[in-house]
Amino acid sequence: MKNLFNIVLTCLLIYFSFYYTNLVLTYIKNKDPLMIEIKNNKDKYEIKAHDAIIKDNTIIPGIKGVKVNTTKSYLKMKKINTYLDTMLVFDYYPPNISISNNLDKIIISGNKDKNNISILIDINDLTLLKELLKNDNNYNLILTSTFIDTNYLYLKELKNNIVSLNYNKLVKYSYTNNFTKKNLELPTVKPYFITSNYYYNTLKVVENGSILAYKIKNIKNIKDLNLIVSKLKNLNYNLVSLDTLIKE
Repeated sequence: MKNLFNIVLTCLLIYFSFYYTNLVLTYIKNKDPLMIEIKNNKDKYEIKAHDAIIKDNTIIPGIKGVKVNTTKSYLKMKKINTYLDTMLVFDYYPPNISISNNLDKIIISGNKDKNNISILIDINDLTLLKELLKNDNNYNLILTSTFIDTNYLYLKELKNNIVSLNYNKLVKYSYTNNFTKKNLELPTVKPYFITSNYYYNTLKVVENGSILAYKIKNIKNIKDLNLIVSKLKNLNYNLVSLDTLIKE
C-alpha cells in the first residue's frame, strides 16, 4: 500500500512539475518583446469568415477566415530573434455556411468581393480545342461524354477543369441551363451563356464572380474570344478556373 502511495505521489509531483514549468515558459514567452510585437500586429492580418449566400436552391461561395497562429509564428521568428511579417504563420477556418456542406445547391457565381471570373468553353472538335488552348487562359471545358471517351488520353493530360452533364472520372463539375440540379454526384454550376456578339454581350453582363460560357464552332469564334479575354484582363478581371473561383 505504501509503495502504491509513493508511486501516485511521484506521478503527481511529475505532473505538477511539468504543469508549473509550462506555466513559467508561457509567462516568459508572453513577456518576450517578440511575442508582444506579434500580438500587437496580428489583427492587421486576421480576416473574419464570410458565410456563403444561399437563395432557394442556389449558392454563392463565402470566404474562409484567417487567424495568426501566435505560437507557431513566435517559434519560427525566435530562431532569428527578429519580427518579420513574412514569417507569420496563419490558420484558416471555413465559414459556418459553406459550399462544402451545401453540395445540393447550384453555384451561380464566385464571391463578389473578388475580381475573379471563370469562362466555360462548349466545344466538340479536337483541332479547335488544341488551337484554343495555345493561350493558357484557365478555361473550363464543357464536353460531351462521347468526346471525352474518344479523346480520353489527350484530355487526361490537361489541367483544365472538365464540365459535363454525364459522369466520368475526368469530369469535375456538372452544369445546368436552368435552376435544376441534374447531377447529384458533382458540384453544379449555372453559367451565363454568351451566344452572339461576344464582345458587347460579355461587357454588358460581366461582374466580379461571373461564370460565362461560350460555344466554339470555328476559328472565328476563337479569335472573338481572344479579343474579349484581352479586354477583360485590361479591366483587371482575373480569369481563373472554377476550382479557384469557388474556393472559399
